[in-house]
Amino acid sequence: MNDLVKICVLNVEEWREYDFGDRVYRIENPASVEFRPGGETHRVAGSDGVVHCVPAPGWRGCVLRWKGAVVA
Repeated sequence: MNDLVKICVLNVEEWREYDFGDRVYRIENPASVEFRPGGETHRVAGSDGVVHCVPAPGWRGCVLRWKGAVVA
């Protein structure tokens, strides 16, 4: 059973950052985001194939910010 919601962010986001106050974790060129509604974590797949598991915004003090990709 796969109840994950998947959102494609390839060419939509240049980068996304997770800020924990004293530490910032940045993912360059994210390709997709997967999450379970109401879950405590989510997955971000980079365009390089690396998958990152990070706390959902609001959990453990996590704040999310991102930069939209420039459309030419």
